[in-house]
Amino acid sequence: MKKYIVCFAFIMSVLGWGAVASSCSDPANDSSRQVSASEVALIPQPQSVVYNGGGAIVPTAVSVSDQLTGTPYTLLESTVASWGGELTSQPNEQAFIQLTTDASLPDEGYKIRTTLDGITLEYASSRGLLWGIQTLRQILLQGTAYEGGGRVIPLLTVSDKPEKDWRGFHIDVARHAFTVSYLKKVIDMLSFYKINKLQMHLTDDQGWRMEIKRYPELTAIGAWREFDEYDKRCQELAQTDASYVIDTRFIRNSSEYGGYYTQEELSQLVSYASERGIEIIPEIDMPGHFSAAIRAYPNLSCTGEAGWGTEFSYPICAGKSETYEFLKNILDEVLAVFPSEYIHIGADEVEKDNWKSCPQCQQMIRDKGLMNVEELQNYFVEQMSDYVKSKGRKVMAWDDAFYKNNPLDLLYTYWRDWESQQPADITQSGHSLVFMEWGRFYLSGTSSDESLKSLYEFTFEPQFPGIVQSQVRGFQACVWTEMIPNERKFGQHVFPACQAFSEVAWGSERDWNRFTKSLPWHLQWLTRNGLHYRTPGFIK
Repeated sequence: MKKYIVCFAFIMSVLGWGAVASSCSDPANDSSRQVSASEVALIPQPQSVVYNGGGAIVPTAVSVSDQLTGTPYTLLESTVASWGGELTSQPNEQAFIQLTTDASLPDEGYKIRTTLDGITLEYASSRGLLWGIQTLRQILLQGTAYEGGGRVIPLLTVSDKPEKDWRGFHIDVARHAFTVSYLKKVIDMLSFYKINKLQMHLTDDQGWRMEIKRYPELTAIGAWREFDEYDKRCQELAQTDASYVIDTRFIRNSSEYGGYYTQEELSQLVSYASERGIEIIPEIDMPGHFSAAIRAYPNLSCTGEAGWGTEFSYPICAGKSETYEFLKNILDEVLAVFPSEYIHIGADEVEKDNWKSCPQCQQMIRDKGLMNVEELQNYFVEQMSDYVKSKGRKVMAWDDAFYKNNPLDLLYTYWRDWESQQPADITQSGHSLVFMEWGRFYLSGTSSDESLKSLYEFTFEPQFPGIVQSQVRGFQACVWTEMIPNERKFGQHVFPACQAFSEVAWGSERDWNRFTKSLPWHLQWLTRNGLHYRTPGFIK
């Protein structure tokens, strides 16, 4: 490692170079170097960034501690290679980038210090190390080329940690799906911005996207649909706007949409995400939003067919014992593929009219001493939740599943912003929630500068009073894909909203002016990594 010793410090004051570090090379030669560096655009903004004045030179052949292995090493290696450099491993004490474990740091916390002699990264856990590497990548990627080779980065000290442990992203692959290779790109992006949960909405009325080996008809029949109203609307819009063209890889016979992920594909995706600090949480939505499965297995419903009620689709029959066994068998296969701590079972928007007229549902109500179909839904959720818990896992459900008279021990995902008292009711009852309300955290609506700023400046008050903050696990952004039929349209909805969301979720001290000035570099990064986005009007 080539080291430099500082000399002629007075030059800075004499010449007035506020962001210049003047240094001499090895005493063996007389050449001196003057290096300037500007601030870097970090997203999410760390808790503390102190610029120490001047810049440091990162050599073209840069060494890193041999303690860095696996995916963090690969990520850093690709970063250095992007400017034509080479990363090599060296014993920690000899490396330009050195690692130090510090048990006093928070689990996901880290510290970075760049000096004339090298870079140090301190961390307490593998998660803190990964997030530190992701921040270091942003610093290195924004470095400027140095005339003698290598890159120039600012002298700085970063101290950082998240406020909440849940920083999630929800993607609906039931309405419109995406290839595994594209999902990996999305995972790379999420990790880059320190988002650590990915909820995959794998089933809905419009399609069943996960292979279940015991019930092959779920994918043979349930994974496909005749073009629905949203497909047809996308086709209409595509006549004048190519961003609405339906991805042809998911079309067959010109008028059917579908496809599914094999268990092997999903297992590989789980491993890929885990290596990048992301836990994939599967969602099998039940007892409503189950039409795709009912089309394959009609006896699952009360009527023996799929259909539509007053507002939502026919649910599965909560009065048949065989229904519960069917779902438990499905969950067994889901649990085998996804090792996540949590499994999401949906429980939202359940159309209960069939249950009111179903003899078996009414008999179940009497047998279990229940009062009505609302309590029948609560009983159903409790049965499925207890089964998942018996397998050593925990259960999530939408806030529709919160029954105030007998609340279940679930992690609730709150979305119904018109039920503004719900977060207070859930948290005051001692239960936890992940906050992802419709108004700002849903990225499926029309993207605009106004919606971007509204998300970025989100606060609980005054719309959501009375929340017990300690019971809020964190935040989640959500994408529904009825009108998002391809990768280009997905990017236009998600970016740069996801960058704004990352600062809300991480707990950064938010500054809209700083954020908007930081965005241009990050939009360029998206382009380099094959991701589309909407260009905000304030970016010239």
